[in-house]
Amino acid sequence: MATSSWWKDKDDKFCLCSICLEQLKEPKLLLCLHRYCKDCLNSIIQGTNDVIKCPECRQETQIPTNGVDGFKTDFYSKNLVEYLQIQRSLKSDEVRECCSCSRHLIVGAYCFKCNDFLCKDCLNFHVTKETLKDHQKHTLSLEDIEAKNTTIEKLFSMLDAPRCHIHLEEREKLYCETCGNLPVCMACMYGKHKGHTLYEVTALATLKREELTQKLKVLKEINKDKNVKGPKQLVSIEREKLINMHHERDKKIMKKIQDTEGRRQQVEQEKQNTEKKIFDSLQTEMEHEIQGVEKKYEDIFRVKKLELNDAFRTRESSVKKELAELQKQRECFERDRKELLDSIEKQLNENMKTIEMMSQHFDNIKKRFEALNSMASSILASDNDWLAVECIPDVCTAAANLMKDLKKGFPELKTLTELTVNYKQYSLGEPNVTKISEIFDKKITINHVYQYVFSVTSSGDGNIVISGITSNRRAPFIIVIDTNGKILKAKTEDTRKYRPARYCKFLSQHKVASVCQPNEIGLYDIRDCSYIKKNISDVINSWPIAQHISCVATAPVKNHILVGGYSSRDVYVFDDELNFLHILTLPEMIKWPRDITVSDGRLLVCDYEEEKCYVTTMDGLESKLVGEFMKLNLEGNCFGPISICSDKNGFVYVLWKNYTQSPCQCYLIQYNHDGSQVLTTRKVEGDTCAATVVETSQGEKLLVATYEQAVYLYDLMPEEDKSS
Repeated sequence: MATSSWWKDKDDKFCLCSICLEQLKEPKLLLCLHRYCKDCLNSIIQGTNDVIKCPECRQETQIPTNGVDGFKTDFYSKNLVEYLQIQRSLKSDEVRECCSCSRHLIVGAYCFKCNDFLCKDCLNFHVTKETLKDHQKHTLSLEDIEAKNTTIEKLFSMLDAPRCHIHLEEREKLYCETCGNLPVCMACMYGKHKGHTLYEVTALATLKREELTQKLKVLKEINKDKNVKGPKQLVSIEREKLINMHHERDKKIMKKIQDTEGRRQQVEQEKQNTEKKIFDSLQTEMEHEIQGVEKKYEDIFRVKKLELNDAFRTRESSVKKELAELQKQRECFERDRKELLDSIEKQLNENMKTIEMMSQHFDNIKKRFEALNSMASSILASDNDWLAVECIPDVCTAAANLMKDLKKGFPELKTLTELTVNYKQYSLGEPNVTKISEIFDKKITINHVYQYVFSVTSSGDGNIVISGITSNRRAPFIIVIDTNGKILKAKTEDTRKYRPARYCKFLSQHKVASVCQPNEIGLYDIRDCSYIKKNISDVINSWPIAQHISCVATAPVKNHILVGGYSSRDVYVFDDELNFLHILTLPEMIKWPRDITVSDGRLLVCDYEEEKCYVTTMDGLESKLVGEFMKLNLEGNCFGPISICSDKNGFVYVLWKNYTQSPCQCYLIQYNHDGSQVLTTRKVEGDTCAATVVETSQGEKLLVATYEQAVYLYDLMPEEDKSS
């Protein structure tokens, strides 16, 4: 494409290719308001099919069926090109024929009314003669150009009205809106344009100026709100926080190893000192004994020494074993830490690419906005009505496209804080044991419309999301409340079906993974209540025809969503864009998952049919059994697990329920991380259906929800504070 040349006037700037500046051709206009001559456009669209991208701003434009000739003529730029050629002719002392005296002289002015040049002698007559009074404001002199007082607005005011597109000898009087604002004369009203929508040029120009002014106002407001600096700062801050956190954890592990090594050396020194004391004591005693009993003392010494050596060997072995375990855990930590830092770096690079793409997008938007604003301001400032009528429709079209692009939101950046190391598997000291308080700290009653609750989940910032069905048992709902019970957001969906159960789990700070019977999976954004969804049966060929969803879990570290179904050991794994990844098959002893959750990189499964709760692996396609939760002898023997969750210290909470009794009996049991030890047992409401942990300003609290309208918050107290 030809190189660009620039023509400047005060603060206005327009770009035309050099071919357009050298020859008076019709500049062709793309919808983004960038302009090219026919030759340039031919080179741009060569090899393309239906759509081209503007080389300047990357805006896409449909190619007309008749090619380059189908693009609109840019009258605004065409007039500027004509002005540049006239300006060049007047400055170059070029000899031309004067339109007034017909002599060939150096011209000194140009009359846009006559569309011809004037010599310096005829100029004064042309602008003072009474019969040529209407030519005065349409005459441009060399003095005006040299004085640099010809603005764009003044130039457009000099331009004469166009000719009728049919009767070329007649000036236009009206514009035909039916035919795309074509200029027509009075005779056309009763001819080819009879019955068309015709406007008097001044009235139509006023309407078009008002339309353009309103679009410019909206554009400026939208443009003012756009800022791409925020996400860049967010990524940088998150990266620093994560790196600092891992450095602190690394220091703690190294200190633990050093302390253990110190203890081992201390034990070794104690052993040597004790041996020496015993030996010295026995040696002194033997020196005072008679030679006849020397053997007795030697036997005593040998026995004592053997006992002492056995004791120290046992203790030393224990210390060495502890040290080896710590070294092994340190190596595991280093491996996990490296994997995490690689994940952080990868996510950071992806975020930076997204931000760079956003920056380029808004740089292009800025170029388009500046071009549009400059052209629109010039047209609005000019009193040339026919120019306004011809140009404003194209400017408004470009403004509409620009507004559409400006309103596009930022792609959501995946937060880096979701990439964390599972430190609970490392022996940095035992976590503070907590107990569930005897009575609930707070009771929240939900609005009666949202009556039947099926699941409850919470984010790290204290928001609580509850899902279920409305009181008429037809509309599945999702509501967001705070810890005081205030409803922040609410979304319902009328399915016209009976009891469409819905379950939810938080995936990130603002996104909730949600599933709804029979086979719907979706993502709910708590900020704006937006919800995207898919039918699992549409994306998974192996999904059984009669299969219904029974539960959902999330693995925030990997941004995975896990979905379980009734009477099936298959758990379906999706990514955070609802793309299907693979199937995780549970061990054979599990019939089907009533509820699942991810804790410490393992999957915790409630099998209500078998009345058992399991710990399984999540690696590969086949899950392996790790352990089974201890089950208490409660009132009756038909208790099954219905809900499971864990806190930040790794303690697990399971709801056990017996539906065979009337009324139903329900217990909330707290376990250690692998379910091998029961820590706390609490009896709760019989219609309790779900449990989760919520972070509040007072620390973590345990939240349990009942089927009908009630949510209870329990304090998690340190064990030493329980008595108080």
